[in-house]
Amino acid sequence: MAGNRLANPKTDIRMPRDELPVFKGVIDMWLVLLLSLSACGRKVEVKSQVSELEKAFPGAASAAAPAQPEAAAQAAPAPDPNTFVQAALVAVRTNDYVAGVIALQNAQQSPGVTAQQLMAVEKAKQALTAELLARADRGDPQAKAALAAIEKTRSQ
Repeated sequence: MAGNRLANPKTDIRMPRDELPVFKGVIDMWLVLLLSLSACGRKVEVKSQVSELEKAFPGAASAAAPAQPEAAAQAAPAPDPNTFVQAALVAVRTNDYVAGVIALQNAQQSPGVTAQQLMAVEKAKQALTAELLARADRGDPQAKAALAAIEKTRSQ
């Protein structure tokens, strides 16, 4: 009897096959809209996390001049976390997220970093990595290469 209940047209609530493609198209449209809105939020997240990083490292933020990106990015490694944060800020301003993440990894390992600074560094790293992941998901080969480079530094 239970098998007959599903076959009863009065109680069967399945959607007719001819209406299914229209319904699927509406769902696809909403998914595209949702994904495009979430991608816009990531860019804002990078900016807000970089702003928080600048607040946590005021010495690095004031020293990071956008006119000298090559000099700051190629600075010799120093134990001072401000040097690494400065290099990361310059890298982010030039959309070099790989260099930014690597510089932030070095800043985390520097002595004298406070808990608040560590949290700001970690959140900025996560925002940069999330942006690279979003670009890679959209098929950006440079983002895929950037993620591979970051992964290589983590495994060393």
